[in-house]
Amino acid sequence: MNYVGVDMSFSIERYKEESRKVDTTGIEWDEVASHPLSKGDLFCLHYMMDIENHVPLYLSHLLVTRACMDPILTAFLACWNYEELWHGENIGKLLNLYGIEFDTQDRIANVRANLGLQNSLSILTTMAGSWLMKNFSAVYLSIGAINELSTLTGYGALIRKSGHPVLKDLLSRIIKDERRHFAFYYNSAKEWLSDNERAQKLDRWMLDRVWVPVGQGVKTQEEVDALALYLFDDEQGEEELLDLDAKIGRLPGLSGIKLMSKALYAARERVERNPRWAWRLIENEAWAVTPDRSSPVGQLTSRHGERTEEEAATS
Repeated sequence: MNYVGVDMSFSIERYKEESRKVDTTGIEWDEVASHPLSKGDLFCLHYMMDIENHVPLYLSHLLVTRACMDPILTAFLACWNYEELWHGENIGKLLNLYGIEFDTQDRIANVRANLGLQNSLSILTTMAGSWLMKNFSAVYLSIGAINELSTLTGYGALIRKSGHPVLKDLLSRIIKDERRHFAFYYNSAKEWLSDNERAQKLDRWMLDRVWVPVGQGVKTQEEVDALALYLFDDEQGEEELLDLDAKIGRLPGLSGIKLMSKALYAARERVERNPRWAWRLIENEAWAVTPDRSSPVGQLTSRHGERTEEEAATS
């Protein structure tokens, strides 16, 4: 199944009317544990869940930029944020049913705590850059198109790799949402870039220098490489990424651009230098996520956890 050839039509009015959490009616949840998932499958699922659950923080970055002045864009973002929430929730549910025990809210809090000062600095630099650059929205919309297309392509690759029927059912439903998200970003980017040479030049310059694969920043370079290599380090996977780049290259000013395929080739080069790179993360797949000691969750959220008897006695 080709997940790159998506429907490009989009209507914001229809989208607002139809937006809702992903429909899981009829998914055979009780069959999740009856079919095996490899360590690579599990690694990808925990990566994907964490990034889907990170969307509200990404949204907070956008709402301090020029983009927030566009009512069509903010209407889309409001619906998009809600839909992405349920993607993460349902991936987490599948993992719990598979037998991997974790508290979703604690995991989200710990992942965010690990960002520390990085998140605040990122918001400030994004805000400043957007107000200094008139055509910032063109860059944001192009990045959105790339990220949504790479996300749905990654879900398709995981369906192919895992062969898990319940996971296939769930991800196929999520992919339908991601197709609509991609259509919005792509059409909006095309509209902004058309007959706008300055926007095209800025967009190309920024993508070549600033764009990173989905999740990088929340995840380390090695984690990003592990995902890319597991999903795309074969003939079919590489072809999917080349097709992805070709589709993005049809946006005005982006002809011949290489992004996802370039990221795969860079990951391969790092493995050539260190054969254990990336694959060791899959082999040692672990679910515990603890916050950085310099950014304890208790200081950042209401999830303080249970106090020890000693702490209770001294309070």
